[in-house]
Amino acid sequence: MKKYLLLVLILAGLGTAVWGFGDKNQIPDVSGTAAVEIIKPAPPYVQINDIKIPVDLAQTEAEVQKGLSGLASLEAEKGMLFIFSKPDYYRFWMPDMNFPIDIIWLSQNTIAGIHKNVSNRFDSKNPKFYTPPQPVSRVLEVNAGFADFNNIKTGDPVSYFLDHD
Repeated sequence: MKKYLLLVLILAGLGTAVWGFGDKNQIPDVSGTAAVEIIKPAPPYVQINDIKIPVDLAQTEAEVQKGLSGLASLEAEKGMLFIFSKPDYYRFWMPDMNFPIDIIWLSQNTIAGIHKNVSNRFDSKNPKFYTPPQPVSRVLEVNAGFADFNNIKTGDPVSYFLDHD
């Protein structure tokens, strides 16, 4: 019995040694193994009616102050969502903007109002401010003409898909 066990161990050792010195260019057969799929989380988006709008988020004071200022352009179907801790009459203005926008005021899950085709021209001596028609806790900025092109209007329902953990 001991001889048999010793013989099995020797053969197993030889098999391991031969397998270890095999052809290094040979690709092992992994057809029976499970593939690992890496899934990137979807970017956050806002949905108005059936229109999904990928958004960058502005949540901190610094992000809110900067907004879209300084950007050369905004992708055609994209927007920036400003998120505030409580509903209020937040004022927006256009310093350092390089393109016109639509400002969509959001009250919970409904569009509270829209300022369309807001010019990027800014007069520092006489700045123009834009405020919502009622207190809002979120504001969506998109390219000028986006609301008209997509037939978005006050009262339309809004859904938020911001967490993709």
